[in-house]
Amino acid sequence: MMIFKKAIPRRTFLKGTGAAMALPFLDAMTPAFAASTSLPFRVGYVYLPTGRFQETWNPKTEGAGYELTPTLAPFAPHRDKMLVLTGLDVKAGQGSHSGPCASYLTGLTPARKTNTVGISVDQVIAKQIGEETALASLELGLDPPEWAGGNVDGLAGYYTSTISWRNPSTPLPRQVNPRLVFERLFGDTDTLSQQALRERIASKSSVLDSVSEGVKRLMTSVNATDKHKLEEYFDSVREIERGIEVTEKKFLGEEGLKDTNIKRPAGIPVLFADHARLMFDMMLLAYQTDMTRMITFMLGHEGSDRNYLELGAKDGHHSLTHHKGRAESIALVKKIELHQSELFAEFIGKMKATKEGDGSLLDHSIIVAGGAHSDSNLHLHTNVPTLVFGGTVKNVVGGRHIRYNSEPVSNLHLAVMEMANVSPKEFLSEKSDATGVLKGLTTA
Repeated sequence: MMIFKKAIPRRTFLKGTGAAMALPFLDAMTPAFAASTSLPFRVGYVYLPTGRFQETWNPKTEGAGYELTPTLAPFAPHRDKMLVLTGLDVKAGQGSHSGPCASYLTGLTPARKTNTVGISVDQVIAKQIGEETALASLELGLDPPEWAGGNVDGLAGYYTSTISWRNPSTPLPRQVNPRLVFERLFGDTDTLSQQALRERIASKSSVLDSVSEGVKRLMTSVNATDKHKLEEYFDSVREIERGIEVTEKKFLGEEGLKDTNIKRPAGIPVLFADHARLMFDMMLLAYQTDMTRMITFMLGHEGSDRNYLELGAKDGHHSLTHHKGRAESIALVKKIELHQSELFAEFIGKMKATKEGDGSLLDHSIIVAGGAHSDSNLHLHTNVPTLVFGGTVKNVVGGRHIRYNSEPVSNLHLAVMEMANVSPKEFLSEKSDATGVLKGLTTA
């Protein structure tokens, strides 16, 4: 029940010193949506680097009765909101890692002579829906750009460190520093200089402190349901800030910035799990506050050689995938893949638990998880790992394993664009490997 006569505008911000904080969807905003038939629809691509072992990823049976394989087991609580898709290929992909990675969201084979490829599906979507949000799109990652290395397959290093292309010659870099992402979402976007960032870290101020007066006024003007939503939202922001501050203390010390030549930027946790959780949490908040409706998140560069010492993996991920049949290396790669599934499943759980309208944030989103390789040891880009979550409001029917017969993964991108009410014209060049909208996602 509304306890005030005027509705809160959907794009309301709480403003304070150096901060402008968007709000999640509230009951109090419902009248503002009276002319709209639906809430905002979000799209996300989570990139799974360096392949997946087929025997621990792909279910053996099709349909609703499929068995959850070991690497898919963490998604058991979300099975009803998940589609497992097999038989999709990155048909335009050529080479070991760079080529397939560049083709994954573009559907095109890179032109090695000109170092160009084509616009990626996320940027086609961002162009058409981005004007409705503060950020047209958000590109996140966990591996620093310098880890991309040099020339691979005759292509520049950035071909393995991004999946997003604004146009054929403009790759979009990943933001890997949680502090900078947080500032972009909640800070003063006109002052995101290194000096401003250092001052912010040194002061250890909270974005909630800067908008505290607005928070107090808002909490007294909404109903009990909205108040609970806001409390959960503000708690999430506090938790992200706490995680960032704990990380910064390890690099910066209690008294502020002393060493200005640290190798890793402040705000990047050492452990993969801590880093991934922070980025997933900010992905959640970006969707929840409608700051953006298009996010791509790479859990690692294609061919990433990150060490997972916490899992007992001293060698890099990519190096381990070239296992040559060694049982120890295979076991470690499977542990890494399971670890990534567990962290991603946590995020899906939070999306599912975040209420929006008559459903959840996940119901009003389509999240695709996948990569450009199946067997990284053999550099195969056929039958690539693919999961689809959410999309309930677009009649996606989860809880199933669908096996296709060598369809291009670009056809899935066409289906995603159709759900987002986006024209695929710019995506469908004459050289695209797409052949038509992928069928079967919305019918049981």
